[in-house]
Amino acid sequence: MRDLLAADLQRLRYRSLTRVLLVVAFALGVAAGVIEFVHTAKHPFDPASGFGGAIINAATPLVVAGLLLGASMLGADYTSRALTTLLTWEPRRARVVGSRSLACAGVAGGISLVALVFVALCMVPSALFHSTGVTPSVGQLVSAGGDALRCSLLVAASAAAGVSLAALTRSTAAAIGVLVVYLVLVEQAAVSLVPSIGRWMLIADALSWVNPGSTSQLGGKGGPAHGHTLIVDGLLLLGAVLALHAVATAVFNRVDIG
Repeated sequence: MRDLLAADLQRLRYRSLTRVLLVVAFALGVAAGVIEFVHTAKHPFDPASGFGGAIINAATPLVVAGLLLGASMLGADYTSRALTTLLTWEPRRARVVGSRSLACAGVAGGISLVALVFVALCMVPSALFHSTGVTPSVGQLVSAGGDALRCSLLVAASAAAGVSLAALTRSTAAAIGVLVVYLVLVEQAAVSLVPSIGRWMLIADALSWVNPGSTSQLGGKGGPAHGHTLIVDGLLLLGAVLALHAVATAVFNRVDIG
């Protein structure tokens, strides 16, 4: 398992997509800093909340990038038929999926954490020259660090989920398509029919995990309902990723790889 994981990490290191995503992440950080600097020329930057807000706003594109990285890591092997060769070297398929998931989660989470710290640093010019004059407390800076950590963990989870979806659909494009259909159609339909289950859906849990309190009140048939705590949100997201991985591994163990 250790050799397989090392090989997957090495592959991710030299993949062109990994480098592209890294460059794009840092380019977006610079763009966010420039936009914020121009914006705060008329609307002063609040250091007490601005750093954490910038980190949270950057989470969505990084989650999408993590999903794409994970799905393409296994989907590309289906397309190139390299999976047959890999399974000859390592016939234990559960290890293949597990190694890919761990490697993608580690790389995506690590890159996103560095990128989010860079995004926060890109807010420093606004804080220095266009500030409201409010000095952030140590607790607020620690909170911004917690935002970055939670966002990077969500990116890691999305990368692992991408590997699982690719194992189920045998294609990068199909994996992304299945997730989009689920989030746009299935979740929305479920919430429309039974609004009170909204807090159990992935979108609500992910939003609440990244930005605690953003979904503290969710409408239901019986009136407003409280969302989950941060810990429960994290456990629900982790459970969803592990359940998807278990299903993907079971299917991957039974399909014919030709």
